[in-house]
Amino acid sequence: MRKGSDEREWSRIAQRMRGSGQERDDPAVCPPAVSGQMLLIKPRRTLRPTTEQRIRDRRMPDRELVESVVADRAARQGRDGFWRRRVAEMSRLLLAVRAADGGGLIPVEALQDLPCLRSAVGQVLQQAGLLDAPAGWTPSPTLRGVRQPRPRSCLHCQAWGFGVRCPGCRGRRDNQDNFELGACTRCRCEDVLLQDGLCRGCSLDISLHGIEVREQTWRQLMLGAPFTFNTTVRHAYVRHEPGSPARQSHWIPPPPPRAVSEHRLAPGQEPLFAMRRDWRRVGALPLAELPGLTAGDDELLAELQAEMDRHQWSESPRTYCLRNLRVLAAWVGTEAPIPEEDIHALAADAPRGPGRRLAQFLSGKGLLVPAPRQDVDRLQVERLLAEHTGQIADELRVWVTVLRGGGRWQHPATTWRAIRRYLAYLRPVLAGWSASGISTLREISRDDMRAVLDAHEGRAAEAVHVASRSLFRALKQERVVFTDPTRGLTVATVKRVPRGIPSDLLKGVIDRTPSPAGKLVVALVAVHALSPSEITRLMTSSLDLPKGRLTVRRPGTRHLIYLDEITHQLAADWLRERHQRWPFSSNPHLIVNQINAMDANGPATSRSTIKNIFSRLGLNPQQTRIDRIFHEAQLTADPVHLIRLFGISEVTAVRYVHAAHPERTGKPLR
Repeated sequence: MRKGSDEREWSRIAQRMRGSGQERDDPAVCPPAVSGQMLLIKPRRTLRPTTEQRIRDRRMPDRELVESVVADRAARQGRDGFWRRRVAEMSRLLLAVRAADGGGLIPVEALQDLPCLRSAVGQVLQQAGLLDAPAGWTPSPTLRGVRQPRPRSCLHCQAWGFGVRCPGCRGRRDNQDNFELGACTRCRCEDVLLQDGLCRGCSLDISLHGIEVREQTWRQLMLGAPFTFNTTVRHAYVRHEPGSPARQSHWIPPPPPRAVSEHRLAPGQEPLFAMRRDWRRVGALPLAELPGLTAGDDELLAELQAEMDRHQWSESPRTYCLRNLRVLAAWVGTEAPIPEEDIHALAADAPRGPGRRLAQFLSGKGLLVPAPRQDVDRLQVERLLAEHTGQIADELRVWVTVLRGGGRWQHPATTWRAIRRYLAYLRPVLAGWSASGISTLREISRDDMRAVLDAHEGRAAEAVHVASRSLFRALKQERVVFTDPTRGLTVATVKRVPRGIPSDLLKGVIDRTPSPAGKLVVALVAVHALSPSEITRLMTSSLDLPKGRLTVRRPGTRHLIYLDEITHQLAADWLRERHQRWPFSSNPHLIVNQINAMDANGPATSRSTIKNIFSRLGLNPQQTRIDRIFHEAQLTADPVHLIRLFGISEVTAVRYVHAAHPERTGKPLR
């Protein structure tokens, strides 16, 4: 409102003076003092745009210099005529103040008396050499007609900030119908909004420091916005203990202690019937509705919290493991070991399954009943067998029994992984036979088997031939079929010649790898020709950095690698990175990641992790290994050197030498 009134007054004075044509120099406005006279008390002036109209025609020293500087800056900055006139007017005001103060340079503090454009006027006076400013001074940007806020405390809660009222007190003011106006019964502040006799500041003080400060008559200094975000507003309604003198009717007393669960496990008691619990309803309950905890339960939760802090768990597994242990402790207790099936069933809906970490923690405390371990490959074999029905399913189960060492003849058992691969090879073949109406494998003839092999090529034909030959030989041995339709059938074996990788794909491959672990993995494959399986099985104890050696354990033998300078440095960088990220990791393997680093069981990294490192580089780890051996064979042509350097077999070494130097095979070149 003041700004609009000033503008209207300025317009009226300008119009009146423009019409009268008289000289505008009011001697009552900033009368000039004797040049060089020092002021005893420097006044604080209130200058307005209308003040300049009253002294517009006053003759002042350096007026032409200032106006020329204003015109020059307006031309260089592309300012309009209005900006030029206003800056010139504000500058003339300070020149008049300068003359009223006895001359000399204009102090920087005088800029604060201007109603607007302080920054622009300061730059003009500084360019004209009329501003008394320290070295390196630059005018601070300010809003037109608005001064910078100064720190002050809230009128009601005394929180230190920039506003007359803090956000919490403004909320009370906006809802003042819910409060009463009066004097606080604690701090004696008058004319404040009260809730049961207390102002907001006293309510905050009691909620933060406890009921024991209720009788104090002073408050602790608090910081309000914007120095701190106002988190204490939600504590404005204080909850006192029941029976305290200051307890009011609207304050909610703490709930009564909850009883412990009646389903708690007793130590040494075994279940009569083994049943799997359904935790969906209990796991969805809020923690406040669960049964109470005992002192032992609280101690176990504190130990889990300390374990998380020591191993630097991230936020997500922290939250889920603490909640799951809280639910288990409240429902089944911690006096007896907890079944591992319950832990995994409770954590089934959580991301990345935090039940495994919680099971490891309880196992270390002796509070876990381990679940029976099942072979993943065996479960997959059972799933593949369940896809078939009728007599074919019975014949397939006889075949699996024979491969596992049963049957009429005794022989070593085949691994479940190999059986799973055999069934995967025969899966489309068996599906095709069932679709054509074949109900038993006795109906398969030699021509049917030949048609199946002719429908496949290369490695696929070889795999189907090996699996089907194993199937019918086992059934013939057990006298389930009368003849073996695969007898006498052969498939051309595909032997691939080792080939190198183009140099442009391998150039800078280590530098393009982002992580220290990835750099070491790439160096072990591209320089020392280790396979992905060998890298995942490497142990930290196998690496001897002082001697620069790495021991690779292989079935029946050990291969010793002497590290070059680059691989040695990469190994040192990775060990340093691993210790910084997981200082308490007990995993004995050399290559770990965020999934298995803190696993108490110490599992190895999966092969897919190694493949992902190379896939980001556009390479294949096995092909990179072949390229390294093939390149060495091209340089040396000595199979003994390849055997010693890479630890490969004699047959493999000769095959690489023949691929690199075909003239040494003794076969005529085509």
